[in-house]
Amino acid sequence: MPAAPLLHYQQQDCPLTLREGLAEYHRYLAAIDRKQMVDSEGSRLLMEHDATHVIFGMDTTLEQEAGLDTWLLFGCRYRLSYLRAYGKLPEIKALYKALIGELGWSALLRLYWKTRGLKWRIFRQTRKMSHKWPFQFPEDWLDRPINELRAQHGVVILDETARDAGVPLQWSGAY
Repeated sequence: MPAAPLLHYQQQDCPLTLREGLAEYHRYLAAIDRKQMVDSEGSRLLMEHDATHVIFGMDTTLEQEAGLDTWLLFGCRYRLSYLRAYGKLPEIKALYKALIGELGWSALLRLYWKTRGLKWRIFRQTRKMSHKWPFQFPEDWLDRPINELRAQHGVVILDETARDAGVPLQWSGAY
């Protein structure tokens, strides 16, 4: 399988605004035939999750999703109750059900085992940040350049080589 293309938001000094980075991320989802989850009215939870993909330079391979968990846990400021609401969304429940149904629990265990090096590299990067990324960020930050937001928080994303966790686990992505 060919490597995923490098997205603009996966460059440390990306000049796109966060809104433009999110648009690129959503185009990437469409290009790989993945469903874009949309927030219900009055909610920003899914958009805020997508913003972490952009800020931390991660795509949606299972390996990078596992790495994003580490960025979130150690590099974000959040209310646990708010993040728990993410796991309770019907779309997220359906996604996990499909993933486990297709690959089984053992694949998830293998995934977390194979990404331990990636998780360690990310953990080290989170310790260098000057401020944790606020999972619930101000609306006007959508119009700020990604490179400025990263600089403000001391976010140094992993380059393509450091993000690599070996041959990716394959799953259809259908749910």
